[in-house]
Amino acid sequence: MKKRWYDIDPVVSTAIAKLEQTEEYIQVRCADFIIDKLKDIDFNIEMSLDDQYNYIMRRWYDKNIKVSHAMEYLRNAPIDLRKELALEIIDFIKEYTDYAENSGNDSIYLS
Repeated sequence: MKKRWYDIDPVVSTAIAKLEQTEEYIQVRCADFIIDKLKDIDFNIEMSLDDQYNYIMRRWYDKNIKVSHAMEYLRNAPIDLRKELALEIIDFIKEYTDYAENSGNDSIYLS
């Protein structure tokens, strides 16, 4: 069976699994964070017009274009940076979950 790109590293795999289980607005917040961290790295990620028009949403993160782009950035990031960001994603999700539980409101955004 072929491994997914994020299953190669257990830390990255854990971060992506936790991210998949969160609400979409948390996924978008994490996507903003990932894109912001990786925006200055030249990945040379390009999709042809055919790819853009024939885009099939097969993966869970393809449902939101920003989350999809962030996952592509993360997938193409250097391995050490990918792992560092994965740890930060795990921390963010834990911090958000703790905050939401303590406030008694699941829909509160962290600032």
